[in-house]
Amino acid sequence: MENTQTNRDIGTFPTNIADRFQTAIEQNELAHAYLLVGPSGAGKTQLAQWVAMRLFCKHVDENGQPDGTCEECQRIINHLHPDVLTIAPDGRQIKVDQIRFLKSEFSKSAVEGNQKVFIIQDADKMTVSAANSLLKFLEEPASDFVAFLITTNKGAILPTVQSRAQIVEFAPLSFDKFKQQLVDQGVDADVINLAASLTNSLDDVMTLLEDEWLEKAQNAVAKWFKLTAKADMQAFISVSQDVMPVVKDRNQQQTIFDMIMLVWRDTMLTANQDDLSDRISFVSLQSDIRQTANQYSPSKLTKTAQMTLQTRRLLDQNINFQNILEELTIKIVSELSNGAEV
Repeated sequence: MENTQTNRDIGTFPTNIADRFQTAIEQNELAHAYLLVGPSGAGKTQLAQWVAMRLFCKHVDENGQPDGTCEECQRIINHLHPDVLTIAPDGRQIKVDQIRFLKSEFSKSAVEGNQKVFIIQDADKMTVSAANSLLKFLEEPASDFVAFLITTNKGAILPTVQSRAQIVEFAPLSFDKFKQQLVDQGVDADVINLAASLTNSLDDVMTLLEDEWLEKAQNAVAKWFKLTAKADMQAFISVSQDVMPVVKDRNQQQTIFDMIMLVWRDTMLTANQDDLSDRISFVSLQSDIRQTANQYSPSKLTKTAQMTLQTRRLLDQNINFQNILEELTIKIVSELSNGAEV
């Protein structure tokens, strides 16, 4: 089982990786650049922030841990430290001008201390020009710095950039550990399982929870599912009446389809197992899911789940969201109305 360490302000990351960096700091053996690779929510950004705090903290404790509360640590946490810079995609890409800005800032002397840290979020989204500009900076550093390139997709990072960095692989948090993290953040119990099934990123969950969006989306999908599971063509109307008012952008469209796939996955799993209370995504629908699982054959439920997966792919082709969801609804109702398990 993976051990994790929690700093009160910056989240959770693997202790074995933290220990590796702590040793490198104590022995003055930090590399110039690290490529932190792993799924969203694995603790990559938190680790980079922790290293920055460890370098600048004025009150490192006897165990070599930054206190997290001093002025230096707080400025790093709040992205206000002059010697710790973070850049992220401007729109969909990290552009060459952003890397040039970073290089210009780091060609200057450190404002405090003699070292600088920079963090590049979603480094796989650098344009080729940006990546090449960064490569030159890594090859010919103008000052003493530590660079953290953070990505979920190592394959999208130029091999030449990878060769200039030490690669650190992160494993995802387990489902149960991530759920506990959500509990610790005060996330409503009614949506914890669903949130943890949708993403392994605490930041992504917080975005989903804004304006109670996740709860509204869960209710909309639940209404749609109840009708669809009964092979009731009123589910077609539910798309426009219940689902569409909730959806405001493409990310939300994708999340709605992910939720639809999850509710049918829940139904398939329930048909094959007795107790899924800890794993089921739609906790509020357990009774309806159980009834549906008992009503239809496993093969019919599998076919329905496959339909949702195939339709989700259509969304990636920029086909109209409402049209493909309505088409999916018709297909599922037709499939289920062709005979329930008696």
